[in-house]
Amino acid sequence: MATLDEDDFSLIHALQIRPRASWTDLAAALGTSPTTLSRRWERLRADGSAWVIGHPRVRGHYGTSLAIAEISCVSGRASTLAQELAGWPMIITIEEAARDYGLIVTAVGLGPGDMPKLLLDDLSALPGVLGVRAHHVARLHLDASSWRVGGLDHERAQAVARIPDHGGAGGAPSAPVNPWAEPYAGITQALIRNGRSSAADIARQTGRPLSTSRRQLGQLLASDALTFRCEVAQGLTPLPIVVQTWCQVPVGEVNECVNRLRTTPGVRQVVGLPGPTNLLIGTWARSVESAMLLHEHLQRDLALKVVESAIILRQIKRLGWKLDELGRATGPLVSYPPSAPM
Repeated sequence: MATLDEDDFSLIHALQIRPRASWTDLAAALGTSPTTLSRRWERLRADGSAWVIGHPRVRGHYGTSLAIAEISCVSGRASTLAQELAGWPMIITIEEAARDYGLIVTAVGLGPGDMPKLLLDDLSALPGVLGVRAHHVARLHLDASSWRVGGLDHERAQAVARIPDHGGAGGAPSAPVNPWAEPYAGITQALIRNGRSSAADIARQTGRPLSTSRRQLGQLLASDALTFRCEVAQGLTPLPIVVQTWCQVPVGEVNECVNRLRTTPGVRQVVGLPGPTNLLIGTWARSVESAMLLHEHLQRDLALKVVESAIILRQIKRLGWKLDELGRATGPLVSYPPSAPM
């Protein structure tokens, strides 16, 4: 079975802090050489053990929206349906659990009509689908870009954090940037494929002059329209148990609850949902027992009630990348579709 060593985890942790930092800056912080880091990263990226993605922020601007759908289907159909959905660009993440609503998918809509059509028509029309429970995302309190694999000690993590963000790119745009619209759509697609793409890489892919690519990339990065994250194959970490937990939190306690979840080990994602079940928490744990202990902590020490939880048995797709049984990005990337003019 493939494994990652301590140096791999150190590099992944560093890239989780500064995904676009130069090898020179990272080498100085980690006490190694740029060539060593570059070669190690190319190996990790080539076998799908780790990768960096630029993920457009979904804030309700330009008609974009985010939703989580739970899908119930006839017995024996879930895996086939998951593979079919993996080819849909709007479905960016797919997980499979042993429960009635066994497929849990995350979808992004780029226009005002995209999400209703997907949730009300397209998913329900698939052969074998018995029901769809949809949750529009009201707020992404915490996403996996804040989660750390734990490969660095505090001193080296702080050294990496002192590196300028986005590799020092600058140049603030004069107006808010829509990452799906031109002239930025091609750059966005390049950064979805490889979040560490340089201006030279983008110039080659888009056929634009290097000076133009450098300027537009700087504007896009400075606009904060994208969030960057270094992903790792979950099956190669010491945290093999993935759990999704739906909770009820009194409205007046949400902010305090979220603030405490930010510092809770294992919590990768906290999503605000409309309705009585108003918080979805995603965690990675060492064992089923430790996952249960976390649930006990949530209900005992925080002002929330656990409504339902699901242990994820298989991750099929994460932010567009198709995954193998260990969670490595070995399949093709299904890029989000370019937006229509908005």
